[in-house]
Amino acid sequence: MAFSIMNGNSSIVSMNSTENFLVPWEFEYPAQFTPFWFEKHDSDFWRNLFKDHDTFPFYVCAVYLTLVFGIQHFMKDRKPFQLRKPLAVWNFGLGIFSILGFYRTYQELIRIISLPDGIHRSLCYREMLNEPASFWGIAFTLSKIVELGDTLFIVLRKQPLVLLQWYHHCITLCLAWKVLPFEEPIARWYGFLNYGVHSLMYPYFGLRASGFKIPNAIAMTITCAQILQMFIAVFVNFYTYYIVESGGFCMRHPTSLVWSTGVYASFFFLFVKFFIHRYFGKSKTE
Repeated sequence: MAFSIMNGNSSIVSMNSTENFLVPWEFEYPAQFTPFWFEKHDSDFWRNLFKDHDTFPFYVCAVYLTLVFGIQHFMKDRKPFQLRKPLAVWNFGLGIFSILGFYRTYQELIRIISLPDGIHRSLCYREMLNEPASFWGIAFTLSKIVELGDTLFIVLRKQPLVLLQWYHHCITLCLAWKVLPFEEPIARWYGFLNYGVHSLMYPYFGLRASGFKIPNAIAMTITCAQILQMFIAVFVNFYTYYIVESGGFCMRHPTSLVWSTGVYASFFFLFVKFFIHRYFGKSKTE
């Protein structure tokens, strides 16, 4: 699968490797995209780091799964840890991080969508480097390592550990690490959707850990948001596939297209299954 495009005086060569390329546009970034001090970074360094150490997340997941199921076995005949305060701090911390990430990725995405043919451009065209958006894309990938800690709280507190929990965490890390070096435009959708859902989910869990009673409808709404996230991710991947197969230009790498579509489709299936079991399964068996 090879991609090519001519854009005014600019040309895009075929993309059959991890080499990224930029599509220069005539649009300048507005002032709100001026990076904060902590958003300044060397994007080439990080892209090459992820590309040159592409097996690292698999080793992390191997250690993660060993710890998770090892601790679960260790805790089998022991009393659960309460850990309410650490859990509340953990969730509120990730909630704040997600809100900041959502705000900055929202700025990037909404600006592009507001341009002519904006949704297509946001999925298929790479423009000049937006340093804040690049920073939060890198932070998104690295945060998937931190989020593995969610499962440790579950097994230490002897809460039910379901397939969706550990599979979702592991595969998301591997996917994010794998596709970041391609610097595809569609990645802005992954970050926007994930940050958005986590902006709701982590504060919700933080409030629950703090002892607040939250209506069950809120939990159901968050799960619906997760299902919608996966559905949109699958849809935009199929859209870009259709564009490429129709002979149009869309900056997608074959490896990323296969990985992303397969992973998000499996997430969609598992979240729907979880939703049905969690909110309708008990009533059917009682």
